[in-house]
Amino acid sequence: MFLALASGRRALRLALFFAPLYAGVAAGAEDSASTTQVYDRAFVERDGTVTAEDMVRRVPGTGPILDGLDSRQQQRGFGSAGDQVLLDGKRFAGKGQILSALKRIQSANVARIELIRGNDADASVQSEGLIINIVLIEGAATSSGSGSWNVALKPTDYGVVDADAGVSYSNSAGALDYIVSVQRAAWNRGYPYWRDLTKTEHYYFPDGALRELRIDHAHYWQNQYDIAANLTYNLESGDRLRLNATLQPRFGRNSNDVAVTRYTTAGAVETTGTEIKRGRSGWQNQWEIGGDYEARIGAATRLNVLFIHSYEQDPGAEFRSFVSGAAVTELGRNARIPTNVESIVRGSLAFPLARGQTLELGGEIARNMSKQHLRPFFDLDGDGRVEEVTIPTAMSRVQEIRGETFATHTWQIAQGLSLSSAMVVEASRISNNFPGMPPHTYVYPKPRADLRYDITAQDQLRLKIDRRVSQLDFGLFVPKFDIVDNEIDAGNPNIRPEREWQFEAGYQRQLPGDQGLIEARAFYNRIEDHIDMFLLRVEQPGNIRVSSMGNIGAARHYGAEIKASVRMGVLGLPDLTLNGRLLRQGSKVKDPFTGRERGVPYSQAHQDLFPTELQLGFRHDVTSWGFTYGANYHERSGERLFSDIRVQRTVAAGQRLDAFAEKKLTGGLTLRLEGYGLMPQRYREYQRRVVYADDVIAGTVSRREDFTARWDRIFVISLRGTF
Repeated sequence: MFLALASGRRALRLALFFAPLYAGVAAGAEDSASTTQVYDRAFVERDGTVTAEDMVRRVPGTGPILDGLDSRQQQRGFGSAGDQVLLDGKRFAGKGQILSALKRIQSANVARIELIRGNDADASVQSEGLIINIVLIEGAATSSGSGSWNVALKPTDYGVVDADAGVSYSNSAGALDYIVSVQRAAWNRGYPYWRDLTKTEHYYFPDGALRELRIDHAHYWQNQYDIAANLTYNLESGDRLRLNATLQPRFGRNSNDVAVTRYTTAGAVETTGTEIKRGRSGWQNQWEIGGDYEARIGAATRLNVLFIHSYEQDPGAEFRSFVSGAAVTELGRNARIPTNVESIVRGSLAFPLARGQTLELGGEIARNMSKQHLRPFFDLDGDGRVEEVTIPTAMSRVQEIRGETFATHTWQIAQGLSLSSAMVVEASRISNNFPGMPPHTYVYPKPRADLRYDITAQDQLRLKIDRRVSQLDFGLFVPKFDIVDNEIDAGNPNIRPEREWQFEAGYQRQLPGDQGLIEARAFYNRIEDHIDMFLLRVEQPGNIRVSSMGNIGAARHYGAEIKASVRMGVLGLPDLTLNGRLLRQGSKVKDPFTGRERGVPYSQAHQDLFPTELQLGFRHDVTSWGFTYGANYHERSGERLFSDIRVQRTVAAGQRLDAFAEKKLTGGLTLRLEGYGLMPQRYREYQRRVVYADDVIAGTVSRREDFTARWDRIFVISLRGTF
């Protein structure tokens, strides 16, 4: 069914990939009934590993989960959406730092890896996806301590070379276990990661004649340091306190040099010059501290408290000018200082109700605050010099105080049949300092039910109904400087969170003999108050229509997905793992400008909504040689339409191929080579824009544009070791 949804080319790829998969199913033997698959040290450390991340990646099905951890859209509160990664059965008290934490934990301290696919009896760790639980060896740390280090060179095919280095150390002092680490990270933004990109743009007159040719070379550079500490204190009573802290100072700058050639309607060259765009950020002040405390009350009751406090300030400035011969014209500039603060405290009490039933009661309170100081400059009077633009909301402040109470019930109804249900009631109050804008208060009930049935020891069916509320991006509330179109985009302080009903049916098969997983699901999501561009107001004089992000009504999102991670034991290669994922999805929303039905390009809950996503990959551990290699292919097909009052923009993406090879050396050293964006044409993005003279409603076209962007290839040569 799923193969029929793909194009012929993709269907052939998947058919070749899944052929040995089905052979593995037929050849397998039955295992004992269990919803937890355990991988001990003998499996994950056959030829030596350095970190907990290395060990987890050896488990079939975990690689794609790890790759998506720190890039996942920030959840509202602690959340339980998607696949979860736990440490000793508990959530990690941090947001966006899980993968970094796994890189700091020494493999010598890991006892085993567990994959949990059922409704576990521990209600506090419920997940709507797969649970990866990393179990540490109790008292593994010794007075002598242990550590790891790494150094890396990161050249690109544009001739840029950067270097990273880091060290991590773990030890114990009495009842206190600790891990500290320092890492210099040449972080690169964007998807995929990039330092340099080349973009070729064509602007056309309405009749199709070339109006402007633009050759844009962009470069981004950043210097970032990650300083982290993880502390665990084991009390004599058996209670446990964990604290996690990260500090990430960062400085970056970017440049765009655009060679511009403008033409007349007759095709003659009118103007040549260079458009120069420069951006820089001051040292970003970003830090986070989190923790959790677990206490046993009696024989079976458990108290758990988690908290997070994070702070981020990222000052920056942008400049844009045009140089033609000896003439330099400043087009615009802006300076801004955004600040974001988040604090969350969550407490819960879990206890058994009856045989096979557990109840968790608790609450969560959170404060999210965003401030911005914006100073934009434009040439307002046409004299060739820029002047500061006065904006009433240049000094903006938005705050949300949110509280919720919840009750989660886990019930093992019968052998192989379990139900996890929850009722959450959320209340939030959003306030701002905008003139004439009163606070808004919202109350949302959020029920959830997750039913799982084990057909056999390996086969599981799942049905889920869930009510979700999105985390608002307060950056949409405030105005922003658009350096591409050299304008100020209006903010909208009246945005409400998206609410969504999610309906999902899924199937999972655990292949016999630890040979891997097959998963399939179909879903339908109905979104209320979908957030997209809409008509904010009409300004006088001039009857000028101003657009902004806001709530535009109901939207739908639906589709089907199949995933598999399979060890090729049937071919005599048990250490070769193949991974595959195919997602076909659709969406519908009514365009607020044209009135026509179109797709949803982006969702607060689901991010980029390309019609098709295909991922294929493999990892081969040649244990006798101490050698590992692999590759991952990612393709996003179809187009996304972004609609605005004066611009209609269509975006398509290209293919991406990443690969790596790793060799164990003497003395516990590991040499690793990585390559990103290895397709012959690199990774590409394609865009078409139609810019209207007044607005899309009037329909008079000012110009048409198209461009193709190519990112650089990045290579990494690293050496790791332990001490």
